[in-house]
Amino acid sequence: MGSQHDSASIDVSVALAPCDLEAVLGLVGNIASLSKDLTATDHETRLKVLADARALVQALETPRETMLRHLWTNGTSTAALAIGVETGLFVHMLQNNGAPKKVPEIAEALGAESDLLARIMRYLASMGYIAETGINEFAPTNFSKAMAIPLIGNGYPSGCRLVIPGTLKLPEHMRECGYRPSTDTSGLSAFQRANGTTLDCFSYIYSLPGEAEYFSQHMAASRLGTPRWMDVGFYPVARRLIHGADDDKDSGVAFLVDVAGSTGHDIKAFRQEYPDAPGRLVLQDLPKVIATAATLGLDPKIELMEHDFFTEQPLKGARTYYMHRVLHDWSDEEALRILKHIKDAMRPGYSRLLIIENVIPAKGARWEMTATDLIMLMFTGAKERTETDWRALLEKSAGLRVTGIWTGTNSLESLIECERVS
Repeated sequence: MGSQHDSASIDVSVALAPCDLEAVLGLVGNIASLSKDLTATDHETRLKVLADARALVQALETPRETMLRHLWTNGTSTAALAIGVETGLFVHMLQNNGAPKKVPEIAEALGAESDLLARIMRYLASMGYIAETGINEFAPTNFSKAMAIPLIGNGYPSGCRLVIPGTLKLPEHMRECGYRPSTDTSGLSAFQRANGTTLDCFSYIYSLPGEAEYFSQHMAASRLGTPRWMDVGFYPVARRLIHGADDDKDSGVAFLVDVAGSTGHDIKAFRQEYPDAPGRLVLQDLPKVIATAATLGLDPKIELMEHDFFTEQPLKGARTYYMHRVLHDWSDEEALRILKHIKDAMRPGYSRLLIIENVIPAKGARWEMTATDLIMLMFTGAKERTETDWRALLEKSAGLRVTGIWTGTNSLESLIECERVS
């Protein structure tokens, strides 16, 4: 590996100059042009403007400034926002229609020490998360209003417990693994080492009181407002699944089996969009998850079934087996174990396996994909996969045939459709 001595010939002035001054004018022009007719519902244009705005900041910043932003704010922002969630700060700021409030008043209501709370709130204001309206006086922003929604805010305390410790452990872990994407000699991941546990990440999450709910909320929040696979223009559900499906109500054959479907976000949405789909709708997950799902008042058409996907799939010959963000949690070896059980249950020429995952492009991958890739590396030693990776796993190793890959407009995720070869 390289060393710091290799950089001796680089003049320090490079750290004090803008990273890409020549790009600034073009980016400003792009932003101005795209923003002329921008509306809140024009997500495609908004994402283009946002990408250019991020590129503009990076072009204007010096390497020194970028370094300070990384090391001084990445962790502190997550921590300060988590404190805001856990103290009830963001909820309290909404009182009286979000009118500006003095720190001593807020501190008394929250049971916090006034000077300490002022320091936290000054930081949040300096980052633009809340508005500073006077000396020791603050008001909510749209961002902080959203932080009062559990689906959004609860990801921050959970991230402090589950993501940040393992991420900070990753450099040491990779060094000791010889920079190979695997667990260390003890068989532990960076996540396990950081948390001092031999439990896999999911068992660990369920061992912490209330953590599974926070984690589930964050997973739901990450999909909020994004295209769903059953939406018009994403995947042709009627043509690929409903047409040709067994409509014999007495056969007992399942139409859709949501494998490791958590508490049913996706299968609930499918039931709402396609209430007349033939056959059974079955949600499968581990007993603790299914017990939670049973309390949520899901449509009675949705059957709940305890199932460990490392064991034989009990529902044979279903029209559709479906997995959303499941295989990226597992190495190729473990993913093959999961896929084998599903393949064995599939009816050749009839059953389809739908896999909803990131398919990382060969060039120009979005930051959300690459960040999740490193998080998977930290959690389990697994990864997000390219199309080449997916085809190698599914076709060369698992004995399936990829019959199509669909990606919705502005969607990070893709749908990979497979059938059993024999």
